[in-house]
Amino acid sequence: SWGGAAVAEQTRTAGAAQHVAEHGEEKEEEMFEPGYVIQQPGAQERGGALGKLVSVLESGASLYNGVGPNILKEGPSSALYLGIYESVKTGLLTRVPGLDPLLVYLLAGGVGELIGSVIRSPNEAIKTRVQAGGIKAGEAARIVLWTEEGRATTFRAWKATLWRDIPMGAVQIALFEGIKTYIIESPYISFDVTTLQGEALIGAFAGVIGALITTAPDIVITRINLASNTGRPNVTATEVAHEIYETEGLAGFTTGIVERCLYWGPAIGIFLSCYCSIRQAFLPS
Repeated sequence: SWGGAAVAEQTRTAGAAQHVAEHGEEKEEEMFEPGYVIQQPGAQERGGALGKLVSVLESGASLYNGVGPNILKEGPSSALYLGIYESVKTGLLTRVPGLDPLLVYLLAGGVGELIGSVIRSPNEAIKTRVQAGGIKAGEAARIVLWTEEGRATTFRAWKATLWRDIPMGAVQIALFEGIKTYIIESPYISFDVTTLQGEALIGAFAGVIGALITTAPDIVITRINLASNTGRPNVTATEVAHEIYETEGLAGFTTGIVERCLYWGPAIGIFLSCYCSIRQAFLPS
């Protein structure tokens, strides 16, 4: 998945920075050379057509590492997000009719993500460990949920996720609802936003914008979740952000931004278009 690719790119950058501290700058240059690959056990023993076929199959399968934890990360939390969003939106529009609708969408989306993040954060920690740490989902879950270090790291990462998830959840739904309303009310635009394709297109645009503005906190969260792999289980978000700036500059906060947008654009487009279709089918106005 593109989400896994973004994590991999952020992890590669974080790993290279750690490697510099241990082995010097010449090793960093080697790690960032085009085509540099971390050798896997048995890789040198394979040869011929069969070896190439095995490598291709393993590479394809590796794209889905952590897919189970990712489903648990996104499914329940997204359902909770939309349920809370609808409840808060309806309550605000009904009880405070003078509020600007765009502000209502922002507030409702932010509250929805705040609640949903409680479920999302531990599953994200599990997913990250599976994708970047090379361990099974069960072992990752045991570390995250049943060890003191895992729970402490997840809690620190959760506090950091609030700087990512609340803005993204608020902005993406506000853009989606706002653009739809504007197009519907505009006498100069004939685009039908009530179709599945129209909603998917607007949702994808909203998802890309949300991903763009939250890439920096996403990088910090990834580094926190991976901190235990580098012997720094108690690192804080402030320390991670300072370290990124000191070693990589402002560019360090954009690592994996393309992969993140390629992941969240289609994902939010599909997510919001399906949501609207289900809402129209079961909750007719």
